[in-house]
Amino acid sequence: MNARSLCLIAAILSASVCAWAADTLDFTGRLATIGPDNQFSQPGYYVWGGSGIRGEDGKYYLFYSRWPVGTNGRAAGDEMLFKDMKGWLKYSEIAAAASASPAGPFHYVATILKGTGDTNRWDCFNAHNPQIQRFGGQIYLYYIANNLVANKDRWMQHADGQRIGVAIADSVTNLVAGKFQRNAQPLVSPDSTNTFCRAVNPSVTQGRDGRYLMMFKARSAPTGGRMTMWIASADKPDGPFNLDGPVITNPRWEAEDPCFWYDRERDRYYAIVKDYSRQQRDLSPQFGALALLTSVNGTGDWQPATHSLVSLREFTDADGHKHALTNLERPQLLFDERGKPICLYAAAGEEDPFTGHPSFNLQFAIRDAGTGDNLPAK
Repeated sequence: MNARSLCLIAAILSASVCAWAADTLDFTGRLATIGPDNQFSQPGYYVWGGSGIRGEDGKYYLFYSRWPVGTNGRAAGDEMLFKDMKGWLKYSEIAAAASASPAGPFHYVATILKGTGDTNRWDCFNAHNPQIQRFGGQIYLYYIANNLVANKDRWMQHADGQRIGVAIADSVTNLVAGKFQRNAQPLVSPDSTNTFCRAVNPSVTQGRDGRYLMMFKARSAPTGGRMTMWIASADKPDGPFNLDGPVITNPRWEAEDPCFWYDRERDRYYAIVKDYSRQQRDLSPQFGALALLTSVNGTGDWQPATHSLVSLREFTDADGHKHALTNLERPQLLFDERGKPICLYAAAGEEDPFTGHPSFNLQFAIRDAGTGDNLPAK
């Protein structure tokens, strides 16, 4: 075979790889309308950040955060600092709800995780922002919790004490029944050099090489600073995780709440995030909208996807009316057995949750890109 033939073959192979890794994912027009069955709330609670999975019994389970409204259940001295929406930092717990359909209606089943109350453990206070995953036949519930750290500000004593952990069960059924192992040590903690004072909001996927990658939110300064996101990797879903590198370094792309996955069809990584850039509109047309980031390598080359807008801060009801939202956060996807996204979960508020209006979760069925129809409910 001559040099010209070899060059031609190389060019064809290169073009094939580029086509296979093309950034073609597009959620435009694919989020279904929202009816009463697609809104999950609980009287007396703020509801936040659901993550879904199909159980061994064929039902769909939503693992979500909740905490009491007002000052209900607050300890003496906590009535104002942790009132209403601000109660998440100390009083959130993770509960499970079930439905016959991925998009609801969901009904409360059980409370799964709370703060341990043990001042010697990392997870003394709260259990919050879950992500549920199935890896190798086991169930992994990733979440955050906190214990107090030194700070003159009482809120920051909790906020800067946040870490990432995991609970492991043999099945969804066992997890809901409380039969699981809860890690005694955090999976990821801030390192005071790169991730500084926070390590929160984990999202885990199995990558191209079979290893496990976690995307999480951190901060750019010892206390406070702008939001950053990082990737850590491990040989096992429960770690140990080692820091690989930043997801984004451009302050124009400030974001939080990643839902992170490896797309095998396109051979690239994606993350749906909340656009947190208050001045720049590089990720989406609106602060607080849901935006799509992408990467070929998983670290070092993240950028806005070609079709970067997933959803504005709104939803459309069955009659075609648009509902403006003050909040649309904590996006989480449910995938079918083919690796296709079939439902998007997100925390929401039609009125500002910080003014005493309880939040709720939305379940957007995702229409098939080829037909425009909703994917089957079961």
